[in-house]
Amino acid sequence: MKGYKRKKGRRILWIIGIIIVVLAAAGASVYSDINKNGKIEKISARPEEEIPMNPEKVLWQLENGIAVENWGDVTGACDYIDGRYDCADFRFQSLLRIIYVHADKVDATVMDRIKASMLSFRYWMDQPGEDSMCFWSENHQILFAASEYLAGQYYPDEVFTNDGRTGAEHMDIARERILIWLEQRWLYGFTEWYSSVYYVEDIAPLANLIEFARDDEIVSKATAIMDLLLYDVATQSYNGTFISTSGRAYERNRKSGEAGNSMKAVIQDVWGFPVDPDGRTGMDLCFIYMKNYEVPGVIRLIGRDTDTAVIKASNGLDVAELAEKGLVGQDTGQIMMQWAMEAFTNSGVIANSIKYIDEHSMFSNEFLNDFKLINITLLKKLNLLPLVSKALNPVTNGVAIQRADTYTYRTTDYLLATAQSHHPGDYGDQQHPWGATLSNEVSIFNSHPAKPLSDRGALSGSPGYWVGNGRMPHSVQDENINLSIYRIPDKKGFMEKSLVGYTHAYFPSQLLDEVVIEGKYAFGRLDGKYIAFTARNELHYAEGSGDDLIQDGRDSYWIFEISTEGAEGTFGDFIGRIKANAVSYEDDTLTYESNGKVLEVKFGGEFKVNGTTVDTDYARHDSPYAFNDREKSTMTFEFGGERLYLDFYNMARKIG
Repeated sequence: MKGYKRKKGRRILWIIGIIIVVLAAAGASVYSDINKNGKIEKISARPEEEIPMNPEKVLWQLENGIAVENWGDVTGACDYIDGRYDCADFRFQSLLRIIYVHADKVDATVMDRIKASMLSFRYWMDQPGEDSMCFWSENHQILFAASEYLAGQYYPDEVFTNDGRTGAEHMDIARERILIWLEQRWLYGFTEWYSSVYYVEDIAPLANLIEFARDDEIVSKATAIMDLLLYDVATQSYNGTFISTSGRAYERNRKSGEAGNSMKAVIQDVWGFPVDPDGRTGMDLCFIYMKNYEVPGVIRLIGRDTDTAVIKASNGLDVAELAEKGLVGQDTGQIMMQWAMEAFTNSGVIANSIKYIDEHSMFSNEFLNDFKLINITLLKKLNLLPLVSKALNPVTNGVAIQRADTYTYRTTDYLLATAQSHHPGDYGDQQHPWGATLSNEVSIFNSHPAKPLSDRGALSGSPGYWVGNGRMPHSVQDENINLSIYRIPDKKGFMEKSLVGYTHAYFPSQLLDEVVIEGKYAFGRLDGKYIAFTARNELHYAEGSGDDLIQDGRDSYWIFEISTEGAEGTFGDFIGRIKANAVSYEDDTLTYESNGKVLEVKFGGEFKVNGTTVDTDYARHDSPYAFNDREKSTMTFEFGGERLYLDFYNMARKIG
């Protein structure tokens, strides 16, 4: 018995010893990783001093037969490209059109300078080099791929010095990414849905591919995606102002088309709206000057339609959908879809992200540098990164741009659009859940500021005071009414820098003809258009502000309704009717009655209209102009006697 006890004691000691050794080894491994990662220096994304350049101005001069004033605008762009600074790929688009169309007008030394920059550039994340260029967002993917393909096509036999491949070899590499990107947009729509900022950066490389690629498949499929992009612009614009709900929007893109409608020049070119009287010299010139693309007649008619229309659509994927569609992994197409969504730390993708960043030496990238903190061998080998993401739920999870089922109500007087029930309560980033456009100068919306207003004014960070949301609302819409519930927690989430206890609306008194603020109500009038907010708590302008309408409280709602003088009578009549509408808010459920209609939404739950649950799982397109299911091989658009038929995989396009 004593011998047995001694043996048992020795076994326990052995087990304890093994545990100590394992823990010590684990600790040493973690310490070694932390020490190694700490030595990774961050590469600056932008030059220390501004590099003067304006290749778009040079392109404009060449296209219009004007003598080039300063070739330094081109060589400056080459300096920027050579520095591999973020957005170097933007500079490529005008340079490509310059060499493909105007090479005979370019000084030989300037042509040599362009050639040297194109031959030495790094075109994708798996190519040699370390820098802080953002390769991965949706617009950057096609910008880099189009740049690589067209540079390779122009210099097919030249050796590209960064990796020793020829231009022809770079064409093959880029062709794969181009076709993947085009197919993903066809199947799922634009991840950066209705973004007036980033659609410009999609349309330029698409235009260059259509104009210059000598590959029928690329040209045909790029043409189809150009059609879809212009359909989005046509349906989500009001009188030429392209400001709608959006996957990525900045302050100016939410507040006013005058400053924030970056698609002005394209809209003026396609539909003739005089929204850009002073002209524009941006990369969208590549679209405006292209000759190898016909805008379908049906798209032109849709953009000019003034009849009242409900326009539904779906764009993108949820992170939860990626695995089931085979889009989590290290293959090019997998990482392109995942990172087009900017999904990095969400539990379903975090291990995949860290593996890719590590294998391609990207921890030095300024945008990815913080990920070195979780580049721990033990966490990776034991597959603990997804558990870490779930347990901590870092604020970075909100960066992911997930599927948007959008509802747009467009009339001759205004446009109101919402991403229906878009991840209520989640962290936000640059998403713009809903907004109303009254004119080119005035758009209205509300949000939860991610940061308080600083002494320097509205912060431009993402998310910030006017950019995106700290926490997403449960926002829904039926025709001219939007309901938005905010549930702001008491404590900050992991890595969340701020958590303000109020929400606000952009309600610019200086731009409206008349404004009335009374307790929980705010009313506005502009050119015969009437708008109203009904809130849970009292509304007031921020001190010293005439446009920042504040509602204090962490558990709140905003009801927005828009109408017209023709429907309501006087502004006073409208105010009286809104005040008489019944409102209740109990058990996280907001109910609103207006004009004989009852709208009800439960935070995180169902949306009902007149007692019937609304299905917000929309088709790819569902409008008076088109009904197309998601992930189909063909699409049809019809309106006003015009028709567009697209067969993506068989590369068929029929107009008429």
